[in-house]
Amino acid sequence: MSIFRFLNPFAVVREYIKRPIEVFVLNQYLGYKKKTDDSITSVKELVYRVAIITLFITAILWISIFMYVGFYNIYMPNVTHVRPVHFQFKPCEDKAGICSYPYAYVQLTRQSHILMPKQPYRIKLMLEMPESQVNKDLGMFMVCVQMRAKGGFLVSSSCRSAMIRYRSILHHIMRTFVLSPLYLGGVDEEKQQLKVELFSDFEDDPANPATDAYVELQSRFAQVYSSELQVQAHFTGLRYLMFNWPKISAVFGICTNLFFVSLIFILSWYHLQDGLPDFIKNKFRPDLKTEEEDTKFMGKVKLEREDSALFDEDALLKEFQQIETKETKKT
Repeated sequence: MSIFRFLNPFAVVREYIKRPIEVFVLNQYLGYKKKTDDSITSVKELVYRVAIITLFITAILWISIFMYVGFYNIYMPNVTHVRPVHFQFKPCEDKAGICSYPYAYVQLTRQSHILMPKQPYRIKLMLEMPESQVNKDLGMFMVCVQMRAKGGFLVSSSCRSAMIRYRSILHHIMRTFVLSPLYLGGVDEEKQQLKVELFSDFEDDPANPATDAYVELQSRFAQVYSSELQVQAHFTGLRYLMFNWPKISAVFGICTNLFFVSLIFILSWYHLQDGLPDFIKNKFRPDLKTEEEDTKFMGKVKLEREDSALFDEDALLKEFQQIETKETKKT
């Protein structure tokens, strides 16, 4: 039969070509499938870990940014407060002109306070005055301001001198000739803007915060187009750095918050990790095993070895008994 089997070409092809190829292909397929399943599992694990880490990093980054923004809004005051100044006066009855000093009440805020306590401020009065002959002949005049709280309580007062800039006749003629198209078109005017610094380091009183200002020009001949009161924060120290270099300060502040928030997150994670569910622990620590698991595993292996040894001894004993019975029957 074996000779005919070898002479049969179909049997030879089936036994020595087809079947080995099928076995080889099947083994390759099973191995590839196993590797693919393992790789898919590892990819899922990697994606899961990357998603968790990305979520934590994003949360920490946004928390750091919001902390810096909140600190900036609380710590940094408004840089400039601008209020228009509308002067009033008593007109003369028997001649043209005014018979009192121009004065104005400026309301800074309707609330309890507008200025930050213990923050120095520069208070300036901007006067827009025409280059008229009256203002040129006026010379120096006094500008006074009183900072008052609610109820008219006087917080502080100051007086400063002011004067329009002197320009010679030649300078005036040349300037008028060059700028005459702008003057004729109404784009520019023959005027000067005076900047009078009334307070260099004004600090608001927390007990009686300033809410109003009383401004007075101590000259009956001063001619003014318009005026406004500017309250500018005079920054020093950290506020000076945050105001003049906002981008560098923002990067430094966010990085500092990021460091401390990350440290808190890491310490909290290791502190609370013992109370997490087992499946989360296994996700992050799949290779770590406890001592109890090791002892259980070693005990299980030991029992399997003992069971296999007993099984082998029983099998050998039965074989010896069968051999002895066969020999007794032959005799």
